[in-house]
Amino acid sequence: MKLRTKITLLASILVLSILLFVDVTVHLLFVKIATRNEREVLQNKWTEIIAEAGPTMILKNAWSPKLKDELSGDTILRVFDQKSRLLYEVSRQSRFKLGNMRFNPSQSSELTDVQGHKILVIHLPVLSPEGKQEGTLEIVEKWDALETNLDILNTILITSTVGAMLLSLVGSTILANAILLPISSSIQTMQEIERSLKFKKIPVGSHNHDELSQMTATFNRMMGRLEESFQSQQQFVSDASHELNTTLMIIEGYANMLRRWGTRDEDIYKESIQSIYEETQRMRTMTQQLLALASSQQGNPEPHERMELVGCCQQVVAHLKTVHDRQINIFMDEPEIWLDANLAKIKQLLVILLDNALKYSSDEIEIILSTEAKHVRIRVKDAGIGIPEGEVKRVFERFYRVDSSRHRKTGGTGLGLPIAKAITDVHQGTIRMESVEGKGSEVIVTLPQNQQERLSLQ
Repeated sequence: MKLRTKITLLASILVLSILLFVDVTVHLLFVKIATRNEREVLQNKWTEIIAEAGPTMILKNAWSPKLKDELSGDTILRVFDQKSRLLYEVSRQSRFKLGNMRFNPSQSSELTDVQGHKILVIHLPVLSPEGKQEGTLEIVEKWDALETNLDILNTILITSTVGAMLLSLVGSTILANAILLPISSSIQTMQEIERSLKFKKIPVGSHNHDELSQMTATFNRMMGRLEESFQSQQQFVSDASHELNTTLMIIEGYANMLRRWGTRDEDIYKESIQSIYEETQRMRTMTQQLLALASSQQGNPEPHERMELVGCCQQVVAHLKTVHDRQINIFMDEPEIWLDANLAKIKQLLVILLDNALKYSSDEIEIILSTEAKHVRIRVKDAGIGIPEGEVKRVFERFYRVDSSRHRKTGGTGLGLPIAKAITDVHQGTIRMESVEGKGSEVIVTLPQNQQERLSLQ
């Protein structure tokens, strides 16, 4: 069953239930109010007659000739003594018979059915001058007016209920169409995506903030992220394939040189062996970085420990100085800066940032450490060749290179800064770069000091 049909049926059933409840309530209230009014009229009328005639004349049936003048054709009077024995019965060509209807002195009034007619029964006490009850006067009246009014009322209620149900069906259908229109649009868009394998968004017709609009907005955001992720993956595969293919082509070229002339020309032999070794090392480095990048982006929680950042930086700098023989200065606000982090990952982050600065600058490199509002800030600053302003935002993309020839000359793979960003993201931090072409670059990393507290709050 379609959702549109379900909404229509449920809405119609709900309206029908409400209408039936209202109809029954109106019917019962009408009978109750009409009975009360008729009872009060009869009680007032016969109370005055009893008071005028007196109890003695009533019990001895001395008022019968006068009484018949007060009776209508649909009224029967019965008089009972103190022991509930019938003394006499008075009627005036009554069109119904009481039959076996029993006298019940405990009821002051009752609406009942006799021979298919609505009958109103009222009991009035016959009191002596001293206030003692000497008998009971029972007034039985066939209530034709009530039957007629009930027939009219039932006709009105049935007609209005049927009309309301028809309107409810039309209204619920319109309501279902209005509610399901965005959903139908979403389904159509999803089917188009499934057929064409192209990312599309659902058109937003209004700016309200109901659940359907939120669903549409969420779907559009999801499509945007999926499209961005898909394009990123395509770019990643293309770039990785290009990098690996370039390296393999170089290795293949030198291998052909070895096969043709390497055994006869010692210079070609040495050049080929050295180039093949360098490209193999480059491919190995790139493969390791790809694995590191994939591991960092899995989102698995890293084991954290309480580590001291200044000492960590000093260890990394001491190791790099033995390899590069360059001046790297460390500046800090405090002699010790503590934070919760993964020591191995922080060292890897520092190596990436310093290695990047060493490749593209020849002057001194500065590491500036500071604390601010429960955060640690790491700044790696160089005075190298810098990056054009329009390229700064893309340096954290995988395989992105400002100048491909420059990266191949320096041995770069375009994966260092993306790995640094992945490490920063795992530690719930941020990373950004500021650079001026020809003057140098500065990478700024901000990490929370209390990582466990940050994770618990999230």
